[in-house]
Amino acid sequence: MSETAILDDHGFRVRGTQPTRADAFVDAAFAFAVTLLVIAIGHVPSSVPELVQAMRGVPAFAASFFLIARFWQAHRHWSRRYGIEDDYSVRLSLALVFIVLVYVYPLRMVATMVMAMVSGGVLAEQQIDIQSVDELRALFVTFAIGYAVVAAIFALLYRHALTRADAIGLSPGERVRTRSAIVVHAAIAGLALLSLLLALLLPSVPATSLNYSIPGLVYMLIYLIRPLVARREHAALAALGAERAA
Repeated sequence: MSETAILDDHGFRVRGTQPTRADAFVDAAFAFAVTLLVIAIGHVPSSVPELVQAMRGVPAFAASFFLIARFWQAHRHWSRRYGIEDDYSVRLSLALVFIVLVYVYPLRMVATMVMAMVSGGVLAEQQIDIQSVDELRALFVTFAIGYAVVAAIFALLYRHALTRADAIGLSPGERVRTRSAIVVHAAIAGLALLSLLLALLLPSVPATSLNYSIPGLVYMLIYLIRPLVARREHAALAALGAERAA
């Protein structure tokens, strides 16, 4: 590694130092996705009561914005770390953009529904009109498909970078971290598919609200997966350092 190499916060050498045309397109598409979130809020308030009502939708907007920003940041990290812009990675990036743009509205609906549930309707500009279990099931399934596909795309992007490890000069430590990223995103895709399965199994007969929340609560396991993979990654990096020292 060059002595003048720039490293990011996770120890990766920054190979994509200049934004490419693909990066610019992805950035613009994510900005448009955020614009769609704003449009989904509704009309501009024309009175103080309408303003207060609109402000109740801020938490749902913040949650949706946070997730879209995480997707954008994940793609930015990938692009900077590996600096790859071949046909395969561009196709995956375009697929990511397509899914995110389609994903905006179910994401907004789920965020609004969750905020309404946890706050008793206080932190929601409007109530999501779900008339039946079938409609709730359809919402969970739509959200799960979008989330699973996004995570799978990131797993494929990191896997593609790993297949080109020699060509782009990945260090042993960078290869370990790349494998960890593949595992994390593959696991997240698996959680989304588990949520989809649980949504399909939702009982049609009256049940507790907790039963109906289980497909959504599954995503909380993401905060368990990341530390577990990070611990495994640290062990692999420590073993790598011990091997070098030997």
